[in-house]
Amino acid sequence: MKFLVGFFSLEWMRIFDFLAPLAIRLFLAPMFWISGVKRLGLFSSSDFVIYNPLTWVNTEAFQQSVASMSNTLFSGMGAETLVILLGSIEIAAAILLVLGFAVRWVVLALMFVVVVLGLLSMGEAGFLNTMQQLVMSHGYTNMTNNLTEVYLVYFIMLLALFFMGAGRWFSLDWYIYRSFMQRIDNKAAVKQDPFEIDATDEPGIK
Repeated sequence: MKFLVGFFSLEWMRIFDFLAPLAIRLFLAPMFWISGVKRLGLFSSSDFVIYNPLTWVNTEAFQQSVASMSNTLFSGMGAETLVILLGSIEIAAAILLVLGFAVRWVVLALMFVVVVLGLLSMGEAGFLNTMQQLVMSHGYTNMTNNLTEVYLVYFIMLLALFFMGAGRWFSLDWYIYRSFMQRIDNKAAVKQDPFEIDATDEPGIK
């Protein structure tokens, strides 16, 4: 019976359960890093010098990103503000994904980014028409707007990462969690120490 349970549950492979969240983190991090850097026009100037912060921003590339956000669904937020917000989230999230720190909160922020970019990629087609293409074209292939498909895949991967967490051993979240749990367990052990002697509990002593 135990053999059958182990055979179908593959519980003996739980030791490798850190691989999935680690792979997703390391796959998504460079994607969002490159996207955020390009969106903000960072490190692409012809006179870029690493030790001179004034050369880090390519204003022309940044203005192109702002122009692409103009006259869109979210233009009421301010195209420049939206570009800075999305780019900053992508860059910060990429770094935190590599470190495995606050991964679930990072994923929530990235879900917001992906939803915004996904809606923008639909353009004039609209959400319902794009979803109809998604379903009718053999499930998801041969879509007219491939960007929407990409953002949908990103969203699904982020959703999986949100419920899995950062994973064990290769994330700061795991070590921080272990540290807090050890402190909580130690405090509980002190409170419930059966060898603790309190003289005030002796009868007749007030």
